[in-house]
Amino acid sequence: MTQRAGSFFMIDRFLRVATPVRLTELNSDSILRSRFPLGELLRNSLFYPSSAFDGDPVKHLAGYIHSFIYVDYGHTEGELLEVLKTRGFSGYEPIATRSVTEQELTPNGWTPQAPNHLDGDQTRYRDWWIKQPFCLWTVFQRCDDRPHSHGPVRFSLLYLCADGAAAYQALYIANAIAPKAIAVIQPGHSFGGNWTNFEDPQQILARTVAANPAGKPEFLLYGGYGSRDYYRQPCWPEYSEHVCFLDKHDGGTIGLWRLKPE
Repeated sequence: MTQRAGSFFMIDRFLRVATPVRLTELNSDSILRSRFPLGELLRNSLFYPSSAFDGDPVKHLAGYIHSFIYVDYGHTEGELLEVLKTRGFSGYEPIATRSVTEQELTPNGWTPQAPNHLDGDQTRYRDWWIKQPFCLWTVFQRCDDRPHSHGPVRFSLLYLCADGAAAYQALYIANAIAPKAIAVIQPGHSFGGNWTNFEDPQQILARTVAANPAGKPEFLLYGGYGSRDYYRQPCWPEYSEHVCFLDKHDGGTIGLWRLKPE
């Protein structure tokens, strides 16, 4: 991940917010032993399917958002733990990391919405790309030697090895919550290991997001390795208010778009 969290940008109409009190009160014991705070983590969160270990959303938006939900079925729990240990987020250290059970993620259960034939082939990457499911929750704290300008005091990262569309259904729709933002950044369809195209407004992820009775995310991050000209328009047309462009750490760009008011 390696990105410095809290690289604050002066983003019009997207104001920084104080670190939630619930997050500041956590300690290693309460993270590991207390009730998993699902609702608190989902509300005002950023949802990032096909995330790999990309730290850019945290780098640019930590402080505006304090809870990041990363989802990718192509990486193992061991790989994530190694990344957290060796790279992590510059200027931050983990307070604690714990496993999260399926029951904790879906306390009310959920009914999967089946894809249709236009979405892609779910079996395409099953044998060689999709890893054993897991979920880890880590809370990060700013190091004492870093100034306030470095970023927020704390932020939370929930990482699931799961399908992105199914995870959105199970987390947000089943719990009647919409995230603050969603990231569609180089999602890897075709040869990238993703069985469906998250950029396509007609395919399953976009339809799932649109069908949430709790509403849609207010913001969309959309980008990848191309130039700003390539990402001049959002992948989902209802996000028509352009806020700004953000740099991608390994080249390319990310556009920040806002949902058009109805």
